[in-house]
Amino acid sequence: MQLPLKSFLSLSLILAGCATLPMAIDRAAAAPELRNAIWGIDVRDDSGRVLYARNAHTLLMPASNRKLFAAATAISCFGLDHRFATELLLDGNNVVVRGGGDPSLGGRWAFDRDAVFATFVDTLRARGIQAVDDVIADPSMFDRSTIPGSWKSGNLGTDYATPVDALAYNENVVGVVIDDCQHPLVTTDPIFVPASAHVVCGAGEPSIHSDPNNALVIEGVMQPHFDALVSIADPALYAAQAFRDSLRHLGIEVRGVARVSMTLQGERIAIIESPPLSLLLTVMLKNSQNLYAEMLFKSTTGTYAGAEDLERSFLASEVHIDGGDFRFVDGSGLAPDDLVTPAAIVTLLRWMNAPQRRGVFWSVLAMPGEEGTLRRRLLPLAARLRGKTGTIAGVNACSGILAGTHGGFRYFSIVINHHIAESSIATHAIDTMVEAIADF
Repeated sequence: MQLPLKSFLSLSLILAGCATLPMAIDRAAAAPELRNAIWGIDVRDDSGRVLYARNAHTLLMPASNRKLFAAATAISCFGLDHRFATELLLDGNNVVVRGGGDPSLGGRWAFDRDAVFATFVDTLRARGIQAVDDVIADPSMFDRSTIPGSWKSGNLGTDYATPVDALAYNENVVGVVIDDCQHPLVTTDPIFVPASAHVVCGAGEPSIHSDPNNALVIEGVMQPHFDALVSIADPALYAAQAFRDSLRHLGIEVRGVARVSMTLQGERIAIIESPPLSLLLTVMLKNSQNLYAEMLFKSTTGTYAGAEDLERSFLASEVHIDGGDFRFVDGSGLAPDDLVTPAAIVTLLRWMNAPQRRGVFWSVLAMPGEEGTLRRRLLPLAARLRGKTGTIAGVNACSGILAGTHGGFRYFSIVINHHIAESSIATHAIDTMVEAIADF
């Protein structure tokens, strides 16, 4: 049977495009600075046909591409409309704030810090309570493993590697500004966090660590001005300290201390609900926020071991990914012990883009040109690309879904491991590949 000329030409163009795609990807991967790195690449079309593969079934460090799996697990477990509740209980003359896994309490949407706890304060006032004894945090929904053991020690204390607990506040970080290295003036945000500085003037940056009571200690060499976001040590205590501060500001006396307890019971008198899971996932995926990923993942069972078992079962039964194609030891991808094959990532992306799920994932994945990790990348593809980036030392990744200019989709995962080049060089090579993949 002879094809009509128009169909023959269309088929010829498709075949030509498939032939040039491998050459374009190979050229980008051949950047001299990346010659000793390991590339893992998988590109497929709607039917699952492989358009390009290099080490597609090799286990590689995914960095924050790991969050794709945690997000899918959370949606499967909770549903998009789920809200995480932070409870206020009365235990005699003490008030208890019980954490329910909300990563957003007092965080990026809290423009008025005292308003964060307004529901709790209003409830106490309605009961005629003018003074309380202790302000107690109860994070018992999670176990006491607040730092994944696989995280590198050099990351701890930073704003992207904060402790993980069932009760969080201000994303478990504090802002620090230090002026005048000779007579240091330290300002913290929130202001109830105490800080002391023991510094000398010179080139460099001081070290900052949080003591068990969340007080900051600043030491070392600094220039005339320094500012940073740093992690606190105890998230649950931090939330109790913040609530104590709000009570005092709003006219309720606190006679006792802020502390943490795992065993108290009491009468629940109020709750503060998080935004829906769908909105929390936009922060987790578009902005690649690690604490959100860790808390949402761990909330599924309250322990990392339980969450990992639940995720493994979900990925096997629902997404049909073989258990030998991944190993995850945290929720965010910060751990270098996380491993997954590019082919497994593409399988998940194809599952996400099924018609019944497409609207959800196109709304929560990163989009070029908008807030998030793709805001300055691949801008001509804004209408057609949804994806997830990843970056840790020696690792860059980008995986996503591309809509065709004339219909259909392509799915890709590009992961580079063990490189020592500037991250921008790896990012440029990856973006060049994505542009080639998008040419359909």
